[in-house]
Amino acid sequence: MSLDLDNLEIIYERYYEISLQIKELIERGLYSELAAFISKKEMILQESKVLADKIQQTGEDAGRLAELCRKISNVEKFNIEALSKIRDSLKTELQQVNKNTKLMNAYALSGKNNGSILDFKE
Repeated sequence: MSLDLDNLEIIYERYYEISLQIKELIERGLYSELAAFISKKEMILQESKVLADKIQQTGEDAGRLAELCRKISNVEKFNIEALSKIRDSLKTELQQVNKNTKLMNAYALSGKNNGSILDFKE
């Protein structure tokens, strides 16, 4: 076992914990706080990439990390699916709001304020 492999395992555990925190935020509907956790996750991902490349170059067996990687993958899939459902519902709601706005604008009594070419008072 090398120090790089141990460090990679620690980084993956941190990544897993942040993914679980993101999952909890999604479940609680605290979407405004997601950005901070996602940026932390990106930084950890960059660290893990460097170590994973080192381990791959040395040819060391990282098989013991397979279970942890599977757990991370499952949480990430859940987060992606949950956020996709939220995005789709927001998209549907936005389309409905746009339709309502177009209808309101079409039937608004804005003609009185704009004037016209023909003025009956003349």
